[in-house]
Amino acid sequence: MAKQAKSFDYVIIGSGVAGALVAQRLLAKKPATSIAIVEAGKRVPLKDRRKWWDFVATGINPYDDFHDLPIENENESIGDEAWTFRESRLMGRGGSTVHWGGWALRFKEEDFETCSRTGRGADWPIGYNELEPYYEIAEHTLGVSGLAEDSAGKIIPPRASEYPIDAFPFAEADRPLIHAMERLDVAYAHMPVARFRKCMTTGTCRYCPFGARFAAAYVLDELECNPDYPNLAFFEQSPCERLIPHGRDKIASIEVTSTQTGESSRIEGDRFIVASGAYESPKLLQRSTSTKWPRGIGNDTDLVGRFLISHPFLHVRAVLPSNANRWNQELDFPTLMSRHFDSPEQQAYGKLFLFKDRSRPKVDLADLMIRGKTRSEINRVSMGPMELELQGFMEEFSIFRNRVSIGNNTNRIGLPQTQVDFSRESDFVNRAATRLDIMEKIVSETGAKIIQSGVRSQRGDHSACTCRMGTSPATSVVDPNLQVHGVENLWVCSNAVFPSGAAVNPTLTLSALATRLADHLLSLGGTP
Repeated sequence: MAKQAKSFDYVIIGSGVAGALVAQRLLAKKPATSIAIVEAGKRVPLKDRRKWWDFVATGINPYDDFHDLPIENENESIGDEAWTFRESRLMGRGGSTVHWGGWALRFKEEDFETCSRTGRGADWPIGYNELEPYYEIAEHTLGVSGLAEDSAGKIIPPRASEYPIDAFPFAEADRPLIHAMERLDVAYAHMPVARFRKCMTTGTCRYCPFGARFAAAYVLDELECNPDYPNLAFFEQSPCERLIPHGRDKIASIEVTSTQTGESSRIEGDRFIVASGAYESPKLLQRSTSTKWPRGIGNDTDLVGRFLISHPFLHVRAVLPSNANRWNQELDFPTLMSRHFDSPEQQAYGKLFLFKDRSRPKVDLADLMIRGKTRSEINRVSMGPMELELQGFMEEFSIFRNRVSIGNNTNRIGLPQTQVDFSRESDFVNRAATRLDIMEKIVSETGAKIIQSGVRSQRGDHSACTCRMGTSPATSVVDPNLQVHGVENLWVCSNAVFPSGAAVNPTLTLSALATRLADHLLSLGGTP
């Protein structure tokens, strides 16, 4: 039996960066606003020195308990291209920003006109100039460090101001690739990274013991501790079962089930924001069926869950004769990137975003220790050959058949099984080969010996486009203000609303959209 309903001005489903930033801006403008944030997962231990030490000493993944399990009950890939879920998202308070790399890049102007420029995918119903001021706000909120100019002195995309925090200097191990790019006239730049708080350069950025990397969980902590926000409520370990409509054009409440007690309850609200990522957002709409919405809310034209994309992940591995890092790398995140091939000229083939991954000595430390090598002998070996890797994200074009839908099982945190049907376009192999040729040419210019190159198995780290925005319900799920077509008090705010995915990480663009949505909601007036 469901408990008596609680009522709020806003109900936000999902506690990742989108949900957290919408709540933060609404409360900053109207502190008395009542907001419910509903999260299916639990709290992730952050800044925990024991977890950090376990990670340093053993390499054990500190987020294992919050990732999808590699079993069919959790997720299912049924398309021609296998889809990897494991470690591609984090299910818990703060969402995937808890384990992300912190890369915070803007889309470029042409990324909002993909279909017009290439005949593939879809255009955005808004342009770069409309989003630019929100990019600036998002960079300040996330604490992004960077430098606007690239090595050619260009500022692309255009911006009204410099980054709020100075860029991290290039690591010494970046030098071979920097010199190679200079000889080939390939522009390069500093990677913009959301450091949030002062970095102490422990080299363990996957689990920062100081909380220096931005995570939405820190925003939620600050909101919950603020006495000026007495009407904020957080419901964790409470998967949302469905949206409950009132007629066809309005949502009345949501139904949640506590995974701690097994009890169901309803949460009523005036306005609802689905901020549950590119998998769970469409699945929630799909399973919210009624006589008025037999296919699920917003799904009359069978578009909810379709057009799924994520970045193909290209890599070229090579070995250099000497190791600038010795055993310890300076930083555990890339400082060198290039958007030279992330350009209008390359868009028809799939734009390419390049970055240098971590460098490491080509040595088996455990084997040396087992063989009884001394510290000085190990140090000599660690100063020897270095393995480097140039990596790239390639732009993916959305197609109708690729989709997310609901499976028959339930995962361990109470969410329905995710089923992904994903296949590549027929020209993908040839397009990827041209991108790898570019990368191999750059790596070869360093003098390194290439030992491997290719496209890694498809992961869902940057999944998007499954509730895409547009001006017509015939071709999109939400309108330019992220409101579900035909429902007056329901919005979606996640990567799902992207019409296209560009070639770079989506988090900063999502953060800008979340800030823009909050301003739109405030402009509507009414009870909230």
